[in-house]
Amino acid sequence: MGSIDLSEAPARLIYIYLSEIILGLIFFFIFRHFGNLYRRLFLHTWSYSWVAFALYTGCQGIVLLFLVDERSMQRTIFSVAAQLSSFLQIIYILRGTYELIYEKAFSRRRFSLILLFSIVIAFVSIIAFSQSGVFFNYLISSGSRAVVTGIGFLVAGIVVWTNKKFTKGFGQQLLTSSLIIFSIYQLYNFTIRLLNVLGNKMAALDLFGSADLLLISLMGMSMVMWFLEDERHKLNAENKELDSFLSSTSHDLRTPIASILGLTYLGRIELQEEKARTFMNIIEERIKKLDLIISDILNLSRSKKIDVKIEDLDLRELIEETTADLKFNKGASSIFLDYQAHPSHTFKSDYNQVKIILSNLLANAVKYHNLDQPNPFIRVSFKRVRHVVEIAVEDNGRGISKENVPKIFDMFFRASEDTEGTGLGLYIVKEALNKIKGIIFVDSELGKGSKFRIVLENA
Repeated sequence: MGSIDLSEAPARLIYIYLSEIILGLIFFFIFRHFGNLYRRLFLHTWSYSWVAFALYTGCQGIVLLFLVDERSMQRTIFSVAAQLSSFLQIIYILRGTYELIYEKAFSRRRFSLILLFSIVIAFVSIIAFSQSGVFFNYLISSGSRAVVTGIGFLVAGIVVWTNKKFTKGFGQQLLTSSLIIFSIYQLYNFTIRLLNVLGNKMAALDLFGSADLLLISLMGMSMVMWFLEDERHKLNAENKELDSFLSSTSHDLRTPIASILGLTYLGRIELQEEKARTFMNIIEERIKKLDLIISDILNLSRSKKIDVKIEDLDLRELIEETTADLKFNKGASSIFLDYQAHPSHTFKSDYNQVKIILSNLLANAVKYHNLDQPNPFIRVSFKRVRHVVEIAVEDNGRGISKENVPKIFDMFFRASEDTEGTGLGLYIVKEALNKIKGIIFVDSELGKGSKFRIVLENA
């Protein structure tokens, strides 16, 4: 390995300082954006720590590279600013950590006192000891900055690692590691240089600031990774609670609905007045519609909760099971099912999701059929090309208008108000296909029928 030309150091340091400033501002905008988007107070606070870091880096770079005269007023001003900015970076990181753990704002009065104390310490450590010799100048000014930074990041790293509020994952481990390593690096530099001041000559690892840049980059990225992991964990927990609520509520609602349907059935038998029977029929239709909606919501909730299990499936068996469930549907007995079973009609996928898909497609084909035509049919076909399987469900029913075809997979969409559906069937089909990585294509013409093609890869 060739030796490093020290004459290149100032130019390298300029690039390093500029990179750190830009990096600090980028992380400021990232954390500010996430803070506004998710309304997280601690992210706002952490964003200010990156502004403080950028200010510290800029002031420190100016002092070390351009203001060589130690007695100049400008050097003193920028040194005080650098000292205060380094303190503020730690203060904002610890304040944000407090707000995250306790989920409340840090006391403004307490923060004002800490800020005032930091200003005094920064001013005194630079002004009072700048003329007190090399030992006190370094120990109090530069040394205090390194010690405070090192201890502050060490405390933050320990809190992130041990507190239960922090989601355990790769982002949390990376954030903890970067905080602790950066604190050790700061304390290491302070120790080496202090020993040199005391007369014990020791060579420090000089990487021209690249170690700082690497660790700061790692810290910022790990903060973002941890936050995204934490939000995903919370979202999953909320989804589970919502699924549980939907399932429980759906079951609880269907019990009184079944009782009401029984009463309407008895009412139509017992009541003699034609008008009363008409009202009973209307009530029964409305209750059945409500029961259908709840049933679809329950199916959607069940589909989302069931884990995918890939196994060998036989299309003939799936169709037999599905049609057995649909044979009592209105108009089903008048429709001819055209399916030519074959031993080769096997594929690999998840049984529950495929059953949900076929049930909804065949139920829709029955529900929206045209029974007034001579030969109403539903045709199911199977085709395999290498590892890709295509299952098609075709009918000569009512069909779908061209303007409505792109909307049919939207939740609660119904092409017309006089249809019996809930608008959830095809949405459930789309969600089930997403779980097994399938695609669906639609060819339909109003008044002539529809064809739905399901494509499954690696099946």
